[in-house]
Amino acid sequence: MASPNTSALNIKRALWTFLASYAAVTVVATAFSFLIIAITHAPTVPESQAVHSHAYVLSERYQPLINLAFWTLFAALYFKPRSSQRRTYREAFKLGAVWLPIALVIDLVFFVLIKNRISLSPHDFYIGQMPWIYLIYVTVFTSPALYVLMQKAGRK
Repeated sequence: MASPNTSALNIKRALWTFLASYAAVTVVATAFSFLIIAITHAPTVPESQAVHSHAYVLSERYQPLINLAFWTLFAALYFKPRSSQRRTYREAFKLGAVWLPIALVIDLVFFVLIKNRISLSPHDFYIGQMPWIYLIYVTVFTSPALYVLMQKAGRK
């Protein structure tokens, strides 16, 4: 009997781990921003200037770390049922290649196109949050490989 292809991607599992991670990281990162506002007693700014508030500027520096923790955790959940199989970087990068474009589209829709309390203009989202937003996208793509790296290092 042929061995199963360990680099095959389970799309259903990739999607549910993406959605769970995206929801968790969004809630925690937003709560973190509001916590900084509460702790620092930052003055309220108009919604159109929220990206420039002291509390938001301070919190966005920690967003890549928050994302790294959650995306790596959910990569672990993606790989968990296959604990007896060797995880490969190839599958990890395939998972990241599925997660990243979905994150890009959801961010565009929910944080730029749909106007709400935490939405931003395209300029503020893609330029005003530089380099943090791009570090987050790198994290979304590479966190499955980071998990595989940690697993391989743990076995040695």
